[in-house]
Amino acid sequence: MQGLLIASLSLIGVLIGATLQYAYGQRLEAKKLLSNQKALAYTDYFKAAAGLSQGRTADLLALTADAKTRICLFGTPDVVRALKDLEEVGAILSEPKGQIAMAAIMNAMRADLLGTRSVPGTSDLSAVLFGMQ
Repeated sequence: MQGLLIASLSLIGVLIGATLQYAYGQRLEAKKLLSNQKALAYTDYFKAAAGLSQGRTADLLALTADAKTRICLFGTPDVVRALKDLEEVGAILSEPKGQIAMAAIMNAMRADLLGTRSVPGTSDLSAVLFGMQ
């Protein structure tokens, strides 16, 4: 009887361990997929913004719309708010307000993907992206 109890408890322990490992594995995979989707949306947005600064084409406008949609789906509230702020100032990267807003959205995206400890100052990003003003 005692042997049966030990075998049963061992089997239950193995089943619980396997279930927890599966659940944690699924959760980790979902987090990786979400992080990857965010990174792709964020980089596509900046690719489109860089291209649009050279001239508007239908492909770049479509890429911008697609990236914005994915940012609204996958981005954090801070990233979506920074995107809204950029749109409100007109997203004109040749003007200081647009440059500051673009640097702010990049900061929000960095904080989302890398954590708040890896966020440089907005003025530092603006200087790197647009040159010293």
